[in-house]
Amino acid sequence: MTTVIVGVGFVATLTLISAGTVNNASGAERTTAVNLARNIRELTLQKTFTQLPAFNGKSYSPAVDSQGIALTDLPGWSQAVTVQTVNYNWITVAASDPTPVALKISVAVSHNGHKITGVSWYAFDGTP
Repeated sequence: MTTVIVGVGFVATLTLISAGTVNNASGAERTTAVNLARNIRELTLQKTFTQLPAFNGKSYSPAVDSQGIALTDLPGWSQAVTVQTVNYNWITVAASDPTPVALKISVAVSHNGHKITGVSWYAFDGTP
């Protein structure tokens, strides 16, 4: 009887450790995804406003850092960028303006084909 009690306790402890390990791995994956999204944001901040529309439809696999250099030590990760013109008076509304003054930039970060996170931000033309 004692052996059964100790065995059940041991299995319960291993299950708890296993659940913690899975959560840590999932958290690490989400943290990596957010940092890869931030890399794209940093990359776009180094560009002029007129250069930003060229990022629309770009996909990076392997993922890149904030300088645009491939991160070959992160296999299976990818970043997909979308740039959309928005109405500068109402930025939640898409616009089709040949000379935009407001853009919504979005990046979707995936790992092994599964989307982990998506991040969006706005850029405005500061030219008077």
